Amino acid sequence: MNKHNQHLSGRWQLGFFLAAIAMLFWATLPVALKVGLEVLDPWTLTWFRFAFAALVTWVYLLFGQRQRELTQLDRAGWVLLLIAGMMLVANYVGYLVSLHMTTPGNAQVLIQMAPLLMVIGGVLIYKERMSRWQKIGFVAIVVGLLVFYRDQWAAIASARYRTGVLIMVAAAAAWAVYALIQKKLLNKLSPQTMLGFIYLLATVLLWPFAHPDTLLALSPGQWVAVLYAGLNTVGAYGAFSESLQHWEASRTGMVIALSPVVAILFINGLAGFFPDLVSPEHIQWSGWLGVILIVFGSMAASLARSDKTETSLVSK
Repeated sequence: MNKHNQHLSGRWQLGFFLAAIAMLFWATLPVALKVGLEVLDPWTLTWFRFAFAALVTWVYLLFGQRQRELTQLDRAGWVLLLIAGMMLVANYVGYLVSLHMTTPGNAQVLIQMAPLLMVIGGVLIYKERMSRWQKIGFVAIVVGLLVFYRDQWAAIASARYRTGVLIMVAAAAAWAVYALIQKKLLNKLSPQTMLGFIYLLATVLLWPFAHPDTLLALSPGQWVAVLYAGLNTVGAYGAFSESLQHWEASRTGMVIALSPVVAILFINGLAGFFPDLVSPEHIQWSGWLGVILIVFGSMAASLARSDKTETSLVSK
């Protein structure tokens, strides 16, 4: 048995609460990033998020002496960990670049391709067998994405939006590679230790491309958004990982799968009160049908997940 697998505590109410917190973090993240991108470039904003997350995570790791797990890695393990770190950096930067070219709501929907690609990778690389629910979920997500794209066709016709969509596909693929590697390393490292190293690696890798001096140009409101984006990186993964200690991974995944719908509702609600801050999402009934199919597909696929093999469901 994986040494990091634990029996559930039985406190399902706490598990549900933590899963809902993680879902809300991820649903509200695109707006904070969009505000931050008004002043910061994607490299600097991503560097700040990783640096903030590295600081908080390493305080936790050093306090609990968890960093010693890194000494258990052999050369192959270190190579995989380095590749996983570069893939997560590519995912974060790609997501931000795509977000700058599309909209927060669309980005939240499009990134749902990430777990879809992870399922494909699990079948091709780990020779996993897809259950009936996973197959249903897979088809629902594919159909949902096609329906959603059809609704957004006018926007996709623009070269800028189309480029943003392609970059988001690449970002989703990068996350799928990261998740598949993470799954392989879970027998040697806890998720917290793995993320702590990756956050630190990403901070170092992005330093040559970042412009920290531009942080001085942020207004108080923009600082709130950027700090929230940094806190979001730690809080979302922390709440998600902790929820798996108290509640089944399948049920946690079903809550997380609601993030695209909550994100769009949040964006449109916020646009009603602060029209200068964010623009509402223009989605017709067919687009909503696509979103519903994507959410249903994510929920259906999560029914077959085991908390012995669970990794992060989404990453931005």
